[in-house]
Amino acid sequence: MVASNPQLLRRRNDTVAKSFFRELRSQGFSHNEIIELSAKLLDLVTKDIKAPAQS
Repeated sequence: MVASNPQLLRRRNDTVAKSFFRELRSQGFSHNEIIELSAKLLDLVTKDIKAPAQS
C-alpha cells in the first residue's frame, strides 16, 4: 500500500508536483502566478484543517 511507504509517497508527490508545474507553465502561467496559486492552495488546506468536521 502506498500510504504505508514514505518513500513511495515522496516519489508520488514529487511526480505530481512536477507534472502540475509543467502543465501550469505550458498553459502560460508565470512564476509569480504559480506562487500565488500555491499560496491559495495552502490557504485552502489550512482552512480545511481548521474547519470543524462536517457530518
